[in-house]
Amino acid sequence: MRPDNALLRSILILGVGLAVFWPGLGGGFLFDDYANLVLDPDWRVVDGSATEWLRAMRHGIASSTGRPLAMLSFGANHYFTGMDPWPMKLTGVCWHLGNAILVFLLVRALLSTAAPRSAPSSVPNPGATAFFLALAWAVHPLQVSGVLYIVQRMEVGAYTFVILALLAYLKARCAQQEDRVAWPWFLASIASTVLGLGFKESALLAPAYAFVIEACLFRFRTGRQRPSKPLAALWAVLATGAIVVFLAYVLPPLLAPGAYSGRHFSLGERLLSQFPILCHYLGQIVLPLPQHLVFYYDQWPVSTGLLSPISTLWSLLLLLGLVVAAFASRHRWPLTSLGIGWFFVGHALTSNVIPLELAFEHRNYFALLGALLAIVQPLYAMFRHVSPGTRGLLAGLVCATLAALCAMHAHTWGDPMRLALALGTRNPESPRAAYALGGQFYEQAAGDPRSPAWSFARAEYERAAGLPNSSPLAEQALIVMDGKAGRPIPAQRWDAFRAKLTAGKTAGPEEIQSLYGVVNCRLQGGCELEDPQLADTLVIALRANPHSAVLHTIYANFAWNAMHDPALAIRMAREALTLEPSNTVNYVNLSRFLLASNLHQNKGRRREGLALLAYVKQHNVDGQWDADVAELETLAARQQGKGPDRTTD
Repeated sequence: MRPDNALLRSILILGVGLAVFWPGLGGGFLFDDYANLVLDPDWRVVDGSATEWLRAMRHGIASSTGRPLAMLSFGANHYFTGMDPWPMKLTGVCWHLGNAILVFLLVRALLSTAAPRSAPSSVPNPGATAFFLALAWAVHPLQVSGVLYIVQRMEVGAYTFVILALLAYLKARCAQQEDRVAWPWFLASIASTVLGLGFKESALLAPAYAFVIEACLFRFRTGRQRPSKPLAALWAVLATGAIVVFLAYVLPPLLAPGAYSGRHFSLGERLLSQFPILCHYLGQIVLPLPQHLVFYYDQWPVSTGLLSPISTLWSLLLLLGLVVAAFASRHRWPLTSLGIGWFFVGHALTSNVIPLELAFEHRNYFALLGALLAIVQPLYAMFRHVSPGTRGLLAGLVCATLAALCAMHAHTWGDPMRLALALGTRNPESPRAAYALGGQFYEQAAGDPRSPAWSFARAEYERAAGLPNSSPLAEQALIVMDGKAGRPIPAQRWDAFRAKLTAGKTAGPEEIQSLYGVVNCRLQGGCELEDPQLADTLVIALRANPHSAVLHTIYANFAWNAMHDPALAIRMAREALTLEPSNTVNYVNLSRFLLASNLHQNKGRRREGLALLAYVKQHNVDGQWDADVAELETLAARQQGKGPDRTTD
């Protein structure tokens, strides 16, 4: 292929992709965007100081899961455009289209590598095929939730470096085949994988993708096309090491009794449920109609056995059939084997033992490429005797159809109300979809009970609250609605709220978020709520979750600001610190209560508050706690004997 053809094809991919996703840029934040971006200030870069950039990399999502490069990219967005979601989405779209160009290069290299190892005349023209396949991957409707869902830039960024790692691995192995120096390319592959980990743990799969390339294309052969025992032994050691790490370090904690306490399914049920979920993903790949893309999957039926539901067994048989097909086609159609292998590798983390949500569409971001690769050689065998122009026309029609469907779906994502209406209509059994639609109606009503939108919001919240496996978020929304409108909260509503708060073995993110929402509305003065009802709710939640530091913190704030009980607030804050001594925010809270209350007349209490302040200062290496330190120093400098001041967490 001539260089100008490659450049023209790359420009076409970029142009079509940008046109397809452009209608979706107008949408706002969604779902996990709020917890990870909107409500978390640590990643935001304002003045561009080195301290701020360091803080962005070290905190936010990166604090516990190690995604500093992803947070750095979000920090750059904030530095130039603030919290506007439009440029954040545009950044994600551009990043994805850059990946599409890398996919074009990767597929072209794979086709060129597969040609001499396949059956005669079973590999199509690498340049044209790579172009159509990369374009189909870029504009497939299944990609919308991965590209326009802002926080999923972590996944998109991770796969930038996964693709680069695979390109480098291909270069290295081809160099070995030709008896050229290969080690710089191997080093580049390793370095790309490490950089990918700065975005998300998905980059850990790069060696697995490379292993599939090795098994299907190179087959552990070196320069003289003979099997290399050292190379095979190296891969055997790497595979054994991965299995040992999984069995010795990853799996044991997840077998503990409380590992799945925050989920409504067990480890075994999660693994069984993945069989129909993977088949559902394949159905979405083959027939990506917008009405099949529902985003929320909280309504998905949990598989409790191979026959419950029966689709679990049929799905397992289908997946086993794919494994057999991959093995049977490894010589004649190695790209089919490789594509099937990549599809399964793409889900190796999210469909495994980790207690994640059961399903999400964006988990197919790179697995989609495996599915597309798997059909290249079979389709070419079917249409090999058709003229190249006709084959190109058919491929173009498929890509145009995918682009049209993707543009339709992206347009839905381009407006928060339009998206909420679509998802609520497509998935009426989803509590999250109903809750999100209720939120859009409530925002539209601007808190006015006389607005028709207010009634629509209430109806959606009521519907969400009545759906199976719904979280307490809907009850929280109804309590807040009535509280802000000055309406009495029925006792039955409080009972339902408490029942859902304590339904699981431990309080999960949605339970904590809902309780925080009610308490915060009361403390901010926006809700007229009965403090005894709220106090009873907090006590019941704490009894069910005695080891939750965050629930102790919520109760401490309520005790200080609503109950005006400094002693109880200090006791709850101290419990939170005991339960979670590694979290600096617990030191801040307890120090604030001690230094802001009359109890600081007690020299021992005052010394404790000052010691906590010293700890916060010591750990304020990147300026994260500057505002808190200033507040605590002000409290410490006040004259003794002043009454308690109202504070919030």
